Amino acid sequence: MAQAYSYQYKGKQTTKQDKCKAIMPLDKVRIWLDFNEYCADAKTGEPIYLFSQADIVNDSIGNDVALYEGMEVSVFDYDLDISNKPDAILAEGIIIKNTLTYYPKVKWLIRLIAHKVYHKSKDPFVYWMSDLQ
Repeated sequence: MAQAYSYQYKGKQTTKQDKCKAIMPLDKVRIWLDFNEYCADAKTGEPIYLFSQADIVNDSIGNDVALYEGMEVSVFDYDLDISNKPDAILAEGIIIKNTLTYYPKVKWLIRLIAHKVYHKSKDPFVYWMSDLQ
């Protein structure tokens, strides 16, 4: 997870954490999520990941995004298919405040939500760009 730093946003001093911009075409604008930063399951079974140390992150095309509790976001991470070709991992989620005491520097988490469309991955939370083709 990248370091957060002081940042001027809409006339106010806040913190920002830079996320990766997309180096491959995506289906829509998304925010990068490191799928290696899994930290818990919600009581209802949805996976929860560490998301940001700051209130501002950038999306896949470089726009600033102000995070807030309950915000719905689309996320991506880089992956390779069985032929070693880029195939982004995709998911949808809800931003939640971090209440986990063992990650005190992390301000925001993301709780993945089940996707509504059937995908070849058969995973209820995660799918790949190739699933959309």
